[in-house]
Amino acid sequence: MFWSKANEVSTQALLSGSLMPISTDPRVLVENGISYYLHLKNDNSKKKFAPKPKDFNPFLPYDEDMFVAKAGDNHVCLLNKFPVLAPHLLICSNTFIEQTAPLEHGDFAAWIMGYDDPDVLGFYNGGFDAGASQPHRHMQLVKTDNPLQRLTVCGELPFEHRLFAYDQLDAQLLIADYCRAMSQMGLIVSEEKDGQAAKCKPYNILLTSRWMLILPRSANNIEGIFANGINYAGHFLLTNEAQVRWLEDHGVLKFLSECAR
Repeated sequence: MFWSKANEVSTQALLSGSLMPISTDPRVLVENGISYYLHLKNDNSKKKFAPKPKDFNPFLPYDEDMFVAKAGDNHVCLLNKFPVLAPHLLICSNTFIEQTAPLEHGDFAAWIMGYDDPDVLGFYNGGFDAGASQPHRHMQLVKTDNPLQRLTVCGELPFEHRLFAYDQLDAQLLIADYCRAMSQMGLIVSEEKDGQAAKCKPYNILLTSRWMLILPRSANNIEGIFANGINYAGHFLLTNEAQVRWLEDHGVLKFLSECAR
């Protein structure tokens, strides 16, 4: 229910200069028959990654030019101001909730509202070491190919993970599988107590209309190449040609495995 409106908002935001895509010069890196997508940063990335005040929160209040729609009672759908793939949607909680706190039923209910178009890929970065750039609860949505889908659904990913298959997305089923996976992999490190929210170890979620992948993380970068959830679908944002060469020499799947657990 968000995508047609997101296209309209993106067009206006580009014209006004509010939307600042940061990727350029797309490349393809082929490894063992898999075509990974590489995106080199342009100068807009300097604005995204410039130092911000300690209490800066782009989602409270959010930029009105980025507003797409409400996502239920407790979430809002916004454009990512600095997209690599556009449109890039963010499903943000209306109040501040730590990105490291466990997801709840309402988060999944709001998130799956964006799965009414084909080729939608969702991802979640649970904590700084999982690639989260903001501490405020937000789930993400893009429309793109997933080069690692075959390895994912065939159970050939060479790192710890849990995979769940679905005929259709249902928030109650998703939260049940999520809680089971988080428990099995030991990813919840504290329970809610004395007003303090529970916290999780770093992890990523990938969510398509047919499956959910959850994987623990151990590092957010190697040699300055950062990895968040979408990297585990085969997309990479790189700074320069040296990083392209390093990733090609080191191996993409080896890199992802070393950033996982």
